[in-house]
Parts: sequence; C-alpha cells; structure tokens
Amino acid sequence: MAERTGSGQRPKSIELVVSGVSARVVLWEDLAPKAIAALVESLPVDAALQHCKWSGQACFAEISLAPAALESPVTSIYPGVLAIRPPDAPGARAELLIAYGDAEYRTPEGRRYVAPVGELEPGSEALLHALARTAKTGETTLRLKLATEAS
Repeated sequence: MAERTGSGQRPKSIELVVSGVSARVVLWEDLAPKAIAALVESLPVDAALQHCKWSGQACFAEISLAPAALESPVTSIYPGVLAIRPPDAPGARAELLIAYGDAEYRTPEGRRYVAPVGELEPGSEALLHALARTAKTGETTLRLKLATEAS
C-alpha cells in the first residue's frame, strides 16, 4: 500500500479481528479525516458483524460514532476497503462496511453513499475469507483496536 499521508510518517492503522483472524487496516486520513478521528476515538470496538443483505460482497457492523458530514462520498467499495456511513442524527449508530469482493452500499430504497476510510494491508486474504464465510455462517464478532507498531 502506498503511503497516502504525504508527510513522511507512517499512516495510522487499526487492527481488525473477525472470527479469530486478524489483519491491519491502513487508514486513509486524507480522504475522511473527521470520520477516521471519530472511529479512532471510539476504539476499542466489539460489535456484531453480519453479511450485507443488499450490498453485495460485504459485511457490516453498527458502531457508535459522533454524527458527522459524509466525506469523499462513494457508493462502490472494493475488496479489502472499509467504509463508514456516519449516523444521521444524535443517538443514531454509524455503519462500518468491509468489502471482501466488489460491493455497493445499498438499502431497500437504493444506493447510498459511504466514506471510504481505509484498506486492508496486502496479504490479508485469510480475513477476506472470514468475511465471505458470514454469508453462510451468519453473524460473528468484529473487534477493532488501534494497531501497535509490533503487530
């Protein structure tokens, strides 16, 4: 993954664990700085993760984040990309989406926008497979925490 911060320092990253499989996610602070700041502030996160019903090859978890504007909005997310749909009102929950294949954020009413916030580091195929298994096995647990330099 190419460095996206442009500052010469290592990009911020989080560790994501699904069904006992972990991988590092490099955060795209230049695309969604407010969403990422809210996500990092909420860590650690333990949430129910389930397969998306209408969005294709992706999973989602509801998480608590401060309401924020949608940054760098997209509808399509690609394998290994994490995206956030911010809460639209105080007390509402945000949605964190993780694609294991090509996906679009959709609801029964149609396409919706999300903010892309990061991407799994190369070599994270085991985590992509764990995400894909949720289509057959159902809900599992998602854990997020700030990554340490040693992990």
